[in-house]
Amino acid sequence: MRRFITAASLIALLATPSIATPPQDAAAPTAQPADPAAAKEAARAAKAAAKAEERRMRELRAKYGEGPYPDQIAAYADARPEPLRPLYRTLYTGGERNAVLNFQRLGLSAFEGGFYKDAAWAFDQALGRIETIYANNPQAATARSVFHNESNKDYKGEPYERAMAYYYRGLLYLRDGDYQNARIAFDNAERMDTLSDAEEFQSDFAAMNYLQGWSRRCEGRGDSKANEYFALAAKAQKGLTAPAEGDNILFIAELGNGPVKARDAAQAQKLLFQAGEAYPETLATVTYGPAGTPVTLPLIEASSVTYQATTRGGRAIDGLMNGKANWKEGTDAVGTALMTQSLMGGDSSGYGALLGLGLSILSGAMKTNADIRAWDGLPDRIMIGTAKSASPDWTYNVAYAGEKGPVEVKGMTMRADAKGCGIVWLRSRPAVYGEAVVGEDAGVAASQARKKPVILKNKAFRTALESQTL
Repeated sequence: MRRFITAASLIALLATPSIATPPQDAAAPTAQPADPAAAKEAARAAKAAAKAEERRMRELRAKYGEGPYPDQIAAYADARPEPLRPLYRTLYTGGERNAVLNFQRLGLSAFEGGFYKDAAWAFDQALGRIETIYANNPQAATARSVFHNESNKDYKGEPYERAMAYYYRGLLYLRDGDYQNARIAFDNAERMDTLSDAEEFQSDFAAMNYLQGWSRRCEGRGDSKANEYFALAAKAQKGLTAPAEGDNILFIAELGNGPVKARDAAQAQKLLFQAGEAYPETLATVTYGPAGTPVTLPLIEASSVTYQATTRGGRAIDGLMNGKANWKEGTDAVGTALMTQSLMGGDSSGYGALLGLGLSILSGAMKTNADIRAWDGLPDRIMIGTAKSASPDWTYNVAYAGEKGPVEVKGMTMRADAKGCGIVWLRSRPAVYGEAVVGEDAGVAASQARKKPVILKNKAFRTALESQTL
């Protein structure tokens, strides 16, 4: 019987999936037996490499102690902007002892060079450590203790140096248009200028008062508080007046060379502040405005950094460590007197002699050599002026002058127009930094570097630096 295939059955047949025979699993490749000679050679090479590395580390430790080592220094510094690498190397190798100072120098150099992220980071690092001098912790206690040699403590700077760190951080905030934080920074700058390790003084850093008022006005709060800041500035510095209504450009110029530190020749425990290298420019005049309609604006001196270093609350000082030095002489004199009186007066108990000996030993234990590590590269005069512009389409230039007429200096400038308040920063003599720390006592530094706690602290410091990105 013939069988016919209908259309329906054909469709059903085509729709039926065919079942393919699964392929046989491929046989797993058999592991080739290892070449005993090659394995032995690899093991020998690994052992030789480990020994070579061990020998290299022994040689490095013999030469550099616990580090940092040249390859570590290079890896850290070479990843930074080329002009800043010498200061990054100094930062990395200087450890916590000079961290604040090295951050300050790096911050200023970066600010002047236009590396603003590096500058902000460096100043933030410095300021975080500066604040700890007033905190309740062992490091702060060390800074305040009269039983520690001044050269032994981690550098935190004198009041004017701490104030200037906040000042530059405030300028960076102004540049970014962050007026609230700028005002806080200038407020902290003023506060730092009033505080030493053991005393408080009246505020007289007029530039910081003025910049607080300016920041507040740029916040849109041209109120009585802003006027109060300007009034304080005018009281501290003759000739300084509040900005005119509607002024929205701040010109701030830094002139000359800032103060230097020295030890008194007769008393090594007395810290002296002296004027920096003489400079001819004492005036700065800005010419600004749209093309064809220039306006001349003489800037007014707001503060002198040298004056802030050599005075406290407006009163001149002859040496910051004079109080401690007098105390040392006083206890030594009392101790000698007690011993003499006891021995000559027939004190059978000997108590007076022992007390006198104790006070004399106490006097000798007071290691009060002045710490002359200094933030070099600071300016002397801070000049200020304000102006008004309806649009950012204006240009400017600056001319410096002194008693004998115009002074030709290369100088540098920075301009930013943020949120309606512009800032132009000018400097007649930029900081020039080497890698050496000014005023460092090499003997003290070497002695400190050998101490186990310092070694561990510096290792942690370098690890933290390596982990931070801007």
